[in-house]
Amino acid sequence: MYVNRIGTFRDHPDLYGVSVYFQGCDAKPKCYMCHNPETWHLSEEYKRPSEVVTKIIDEKLSSLLRYFPKAALVFLGGEPLAPYNREEMLSLSKMFKEKYGERLTVVLFTWRLPKDIVKENLLKYVQYVDEFVMGRYLHTYRRDGFPASKNQIHIDRRTFERMIEAVLRRGHYEGSVFVRKRI
Repeated sequence: MYVNRIGTFRDHPDLYGVSVYFQGCDAKPKCYMCHNPETWHLSEEYKRPSEVVTKIIDEKLSSLLRYFPKAALVFLGGEPLAPYNREEMLSLSKMFKEKYGERLTVVLFTWRLPKDIVKENLLKYVQYVDEFVMGRYLHTYRRDGFPASKNQIHIDRRTFERMIEAVLRRGHYEGSVFVRKRI
């Protein structure tokens, strides 16, 4: 598992949480003035045994949930949906969502938008995500609020599913080619 760092941060507007910064970002080009450029490059230096990562996250979540009724598990990076991070993100989100249930809000930060999730066939990897922060960070639209760039969207699961349905109604992708449905 490629992890740059794990910490207890405020990467959610309302909840304290445990943030997992994955190492490696597959966005091309990279976001200008990215908040975490140190997470861009994939390196064996950041390879961690999944048992160690799981234990750290669990200890931090357990501690937070002793004091708060609800906490967030936030996946950022780098890029959690990069090909080399997907399976680990899915495994962690499933494990902790099953363990903590409604007391845990799983949040995914990704440069991808709903159309990219469909195009890249990534729906299975986000099935345990409760909230999404989607879109590239654009420094031109930087703000002090949440999310950090005005063009990014912060949506809940229900809104995400409606957006996915809208993308699917318009057609589907075959390889890299989008095929419109015939009516």
